[in-house]
Amino acid sequence: MGLKETVVLPLAKRWISGVTLDSAIDDAKKANSKGIGVVVNFLGEEIKDPSEADAHAAQYLRLQQAISDNGISGFVSVKLTQLGLGADETGMEARLEKVATNADRLNQLLWIDMEGSNFTEETIKVYLATREKHPRTGVALQAYARRSESDLKRILDAGGTVRLVKGAYRESSDFVFPTRKEVRENYAKLLGILFERGEGFAIGTHDSALIDEAKELAGQRHVDFHFELLKGIRDELKEELVKSGYKVSEYLPYGDRWYAYSKRRITEHPSNIWLLLRSLV
Repeated sequence: MGLKETVVLPLAKRWISGVTLDSAIDDAKKANSKGIGVVVNFLGEEIKDPSEADAHAAQYLRLQQAISDNGISGFVSVKLTQLGLGADETGMEARLEKVATNADRLNQLLWIDMEGSNFTEETIKVYLATREKHPRTGVALQAYARRSESDLKRILDAGGTVRLVKGAYRESSDFVFPTRKEVRENYAKLLGILFERGEGFAIGTHDSALIDEAKELAGQRHVDFHFELLKGIRDELKEELVKSGYKVSEYLPYGDRWYAYSKRRITEHPSNIWLLLRSLV
């Protein structure tokens, strides 16, 4: 066992569900026992090798079946580049179709994660095409992206479903709002649009001010939505929200690519380390 596995993995397990499908299912059961649903992601992105992309798709099929077999309240979220987006478009579409069809068979939702700016437009196009055949599919939008307001309206016009997050990739100021204040303001603006026009959407943030804004909007417009927070972050808030009657889900990533995921979460948004450290005490 290397240094990363010996020293870093025990800490990272507060943020990820280990490296195996079984570990993800165990964490999903723990979350469900607290009244919290789960969104499970098998870690990986920008897969170039078709055989590896096939393996990722097969892992999602097994994960969906395990969620069903174990009576888990939850569903999967997939990154399109791990299915071949950017390297094998035809193969990616076929792999996504298998995962989406399996979700329908098992009566599960399917989320599509948003990735870096190089893939934003194509991700939205693929999502909109997919939801025509598989309506119970949703896509993540990043509030730090300047284009997200128009993307949100475009998706809602098509009857789509959105998970709104702040965004975790390093991007140029041409693509994203550069300050926390601007990102928070845009997130709040997009929240208003979601509560006015959306249904079944997810609010993915740990920001107390934005959560309070969502609560206020929910009191004005009674629509179906849920809060979504990362595994190991602000666990006390998740339980408070559940006790207050809100639907809450926990994002559970797992897999042997845990180190790259954890490193990006910390280095690209250093404030995340304080959320993580606060959750450890």
